[in-house]
Amino acid sequence: WNKEVRLISPYLRPGDVAIDVGANLGFMTGILSTLTGATGHVYSFEPSPSVYLKLSEVIELNQYGNVSFYNMGCGTGEQLMTLYCPTASGNATLRPNNASRPLNYKQSDVRIVKLDDFLGPNLERLNFLKIDTEGYEDKVLVGAAGLLQKFHPVVYIELSSDYLASSEKAARLLCNYGYRFDRELVLDKSRTGENYIAVPPNFQANPTSLKSHSK
Repeated sequence: WNKEVRLISPYLRPGDVAIDVGANLGFMTGILSTLTGATGHVYSFEPSPSVYLKLSEVIELNQYGNVSFYNMGCGTGEQLMTLYCPTASGNATLRPNNASRPLNYKQSDVRIVKLDDFLGPNLERLNFLKIDTEGYEDKVLVGAAGLLQKFHPVVYIELSSDYLASSEKAARLLCNYGYRFDRELVLDKSRTGENYIAVPPNFQANPTSLKSHSK
């Protein structure tokens, strides 16, 4: 928790708005809720029905009152898709064609929405977008193109060699919008669960946070 808070806090201030796509059990949702505070807001998306129930419990038990949470995934448009769910909740994927993934995952039909359409008309600002969708990150970004161009949020995104083609597409999309990554991208060697921070042009980090976490 503390490690992630130190990593993320330079990019968020109280009152900011954040989106968590692929919220799983709510670990990052909790961090975003804490950093944005009572005057901010977090929109949390988790498509797996069983994991969503646990996410909702985590949010309610921890009294994250600034979080709106949805049992749906994000992509390029409104549709129903099949989510393939292994035992480990964090590895559920909409792209089961990776050779290393077994085919006997539990399957669930899930609703997919386009962020530009679902949230875009009602958002007045967006400061932070986290995406962890096991190979579907590029599709989430395509569906959030309007939000990226309008608000230029910091993007915290999982990119890995497990889903190399989609990770490369996601990185190109962000670079085309002028984003720069916090470190060199060597995607063919990136481990599962490796996250990168993509910073928009002219972004100014939170100086209070940088000072408080300088230790």
